Amino acid sequence: MDINHAAELAAKRANDLGQIVRTEDGKKVKTMMEQDAPKLKQAMQTGDMSALKQTFDSLMQTEEGARLIGSIQQIMKNADGK
Repeated sequence: MDINHAAELAAKRANDLGQIVRTEDGKKVKTMMEQDAPKLKQAMQTGDMSALKQTFDSLMQTEEGARLIGSIQQIMKNADGK
């Protein structure tokens, strides 16, 4: 799936994604990401995919992050009609 298609699906499922982010797992992941906010912002601005991957790999190693990403993946699959 390319980035434009993913963005389109995310826009279609914004309410569902918003609900996931407001869960306990979502709140914990948000707190973790806020700790790395300056690094993430810099990585986004410069297109440093290595730094972004490292952050998401770290999140996936937590129970909360893995559940949250799994829920998002399921929503995206459902939105794509699969």
